[in-house]
Amino acid sequence: MADFTAALKPACQSDGAVTLAKERAQSTVPVQDLAKHLLSRDDFLNRQERILKVLQREPLLSKMNQMNLSRPDRYQLGLARAKLLRRLTIKHSWDHEDYKVSALALSARHSGNDLARATDERVSR
Repeated sequence: MADFTAALKPACQSDGAVTLAKERAQSTVPVQDLAKHLLSRDDFLNRQERILKVLQREPLLSKMNQMNLSRPDRYQLGLARAKLLRRLTIKHSWDHEDYKVSALALSARHSGNDLARATDERVSR
């Protein structure tokens, strides 16, 4: 069989994000109902919403400029964020599950200050 890969051409919209957004727009699946069905155990969605309200008020958690930091600065930022999460856990009397949700939201690899958008994207998947 001859090698056909050289003749392959990329689709006109090779951006995966655009394709995914288009597919989601064409879907008839009720996203909020599906999210409730998949993520409602242990009251995950309400817990996440409650914790995100707290996290969004913290300027230290903004991811706007973290890509421009040097490696040592990123380590220091990570340590400062970990300490902040610990202080928030004590201040708001979060249990271990709350702490895990906050760490998950913080570790989401999204640009910009959009912990909420990270959540919205997870729910809309």
